[in-house]
Amino acid sequence: MKTLIKIIYLLYKGLGLLFLLPLCMCSKRVFDKTWKRYYMRPLPKDMFNLCVQWLLYVGDKIGLDYSKVNILIFCVIWPIITVVSIVLNVILVGLVVS
Repeated sequence: MKTLIKIIYLLYKGLGLLFLLPLCMCSKRVFDKTWKRYYMRPLPKDMFNLCVQWLLYVGDKIGLDYSKVNILIFCVIWPIITVVSIVLNVILVGLVVS
């Protein structure tokens, strides 16, 4: 149950970052504010490292290290979302065709 709560928290925070990243690319002020919010360790200040800072920040909040958060996102959450998306597409195409 704890892992499920961590995954939900990660998804919630990830959606926030998803909408924030395009703004960070367009505005230096938004980027700097976001950088300060998620700052965890000294890294070069660029978009990739902003995402790394986010992973470190969220990992710290849910009690996981950087590599475990990475595994959770790219080996658990992303494949589940991809499979669900494919299944929904097959279902919806089947409904439209019939």
